[in-house]
Amino acid sequence: MNIGITDPDITQYEYRLLETYIKKERTPSFEAMTVGAFSQMWIFALYEVLRLWRDRRYEFSKLHKNGGIDLKLKSLNSDDDMNVTLQDRRKQLEKYRDDQSFRDEVEYCWGQLEPVYRMVELYRINMAKHAAPGKSNAIPMAPGYGRINMLCDALDYELIVDRVSFELLNRRDVADNLREALLVIRANKKTL
Repeated sequence: MNIGITDPDITQYEYRLLETYIKKERTPSFEAMTVGAFSQMWIFALYEVLRLWRDRRYEFSKLHKNGGIDLKLKSLNSDDDMNVTLQDRRKQLEKYRDDQSFRDEVEYCWGQLEPVYRMVELYRINMAKHAAPGKSNAIPMAPGYGRINMLCDALDYELIVDRVSFELLNRRDVADNLREALLVIRANKKTL
């Protein structure tokens, strides 16, 4: 939810960055660093949400295949009625165990979200770990250095994919792809 709430605000910062750049005819350093910081925090937050989704899907699927959901439910503390998260987890596990259409929906949704996750993973690993995902010896030349995109106002980053491949990506690309995936999920939810 916070991802969606902050996206329009960061987009406005990006618009103002390009306007300032055009007005001054040079890169406004402080504004560019500010937009870069907000963009990276937004990406890092989105990565954590999508990673949670991926991990939960994997855990539930593994438990279901191994017949372990009932054991997992028994291991959850049932004395804590005030813990809303625990109660939600219990409901999720029960629904995953009992409802094939729910399991299918989870798989379908992840199928739509995984390409966005891979984009975010590439961005995050380059920025935070100064490497390519799964390739610690593939080191980016200038992690965190972004150039103002003249078409969408966001900061473009050159991200290393492996030792010889790079991809140009910005926060707007990620936000647009996320929005498209969520629209597809919402549209297909009506037909499932």
